[in-house]
Amino acid sequence: MKRAARLAKKPRIRRTPEEARTHILDAADRVFAEHLPDVVGLKEIAREAGVSHALVTHYFKTYDGLVEAALERRIVRLRDALIVELAPAFTSERPPSTKDLLAAYRRTIGMNAADPVTTRLMIWAMMGGRAKHGSFFVHRLQGLKLLADALEKSSPTASREDLEFCIVASMAITTVWRLGAPMLSGALGRHDSPPFEGTFEERTAEMIDAYLDARARRKRRA
Repeated sequence: MKRAARLAKKPRIRRTPEEARTHILDAADRVFAEHLPDVVGLKEIAREAGVSHALVTHYFKTYDGLVEAALERRIVRLRDALIVELAPAFTSERPPSTKDLLAAYRRTIGMNAADPVTTRLMIWAMMGGRAKHGSFFVHRLQGLKLLADALEKSSPTASREDLEFCIVASMAITTVWRLGAPMLSGALGRHDSPPFEGTFEERTAEMIDAYLDARARRKRRA
């Protein structure tokens, strides 16, 4: 009976190291879609992937290493999506404006902010103190520096600090709205129709533009 059960097992699938890492990370995504990283571990990931615990540790060393790799893969996808979103602005006949660049950035953030897996992994990184000194995200979020560089070229009158503020404010506003729109709407007494849904981006753009205009006027008066 035991011999028959062994024979009935699926044949071992041979994967390249890169294929094996991808297979394990895909399994991790499925697990993290249902659970916070702190309530599961390598055992659950290995079971979902159909591989041994030892194989997971071979590629990722520790559970933290696995979660970091899963988060990094999603951040890279976000960065790549941002580059794709920004590409038309750079290939158009006219140079991209600050408004166009920030709007493209917010669209990319909005498309990714509602993803529960990314949200769980970001919370894990921040709540675990990994983001305390910024080192965890330094090389993972290089796309933000690239965006700041592009904004600096498109808006020579604005300071680097003001443009960086616009990037951070855009991320914070868009992320909180995409994640918490139903809750925020309910708190405002608008249970049936979320407020500002149709014009949220327009209002956000107006607020950011007003900030840059106010800073420019202050700079001229100085």
